[in-house]
Amino acid sequence: MRVAIYYVPDRQDTLWTAGTRWLGRDPESGEILERPPVPGLAQATRKASRYGFHATLKAPMPIRKPLAEVINAVKASLSTVAPFSLPPLRLALEDGFVALRLGAPCPRLADLADRCVQDLDDFRVPYTAAAEEQIRASSDLTPQNLANLERWGYPYVFSEWVFHMTLSDRQLDDHIFRMACDFFAESAARPRRINAVGIFVEPEPQQDFILITRIPLAGGGGTYV
Repeated sequence: MRVAIYYVPDRQDTLWTAGTRWLGRDPESGEILERPPVPGLAQATRKASRYGFHATLKAPMPIRKPLAEVINAVKASLSTVAPFSLPPLRLALEDGFVALRLGAPCPRLADLADRCVQDLDDFRVPYTAAAEEQIRASSDLTPQNLANLERWGYPYVFSEWVFHMTLSDRQLDDHIFRMACDFFAESAARPRRINAVGIFVEPEPQQDFILITRIPLAGGGGTYV
């Protein structure tokens, strides 16, 4: 089992509706959704769909303690974090990947990601030396990325972290990007608040990630299971 802490829009947010439709799957309800009529979309989002519509706060990690303890630790970590506003989002095409990115800096969101990385790291099972070496060999990582990988199990944390909601696997042309710009134009631009984070679980290797619960920020509301 792997566990991840992700930002996800509220269920009532039109961005959640758009993102889950685009990826063809609601990771919270388990429902398979009808995608927009974009040629090649299912093939272009195969891996992104498996992870679900999200932005990473704490990357997927094997856990060394029971899941219930992880959930309790997330609740404790977020108990002093108040809800806050998220800037409008923009579509980006970077290194062949289509994603939603922040339209303006959001220091409170970066602080939230930092908190999740630090406060939950004791639950992470470290990579074996062989697995870490495989990541090093297959990725174009900077010295800081490599230091983060060794210490935190993920290259893109703290100053290297970037908010992104992945909408495709790597593409050879900009067809999917152009279609995404049209499809997300309205929902991405709307103001929204971050009221909760989602805990996602990958039950077995290569299975779809499931949103098992939303943990509210202090006073933010949410859904417990």
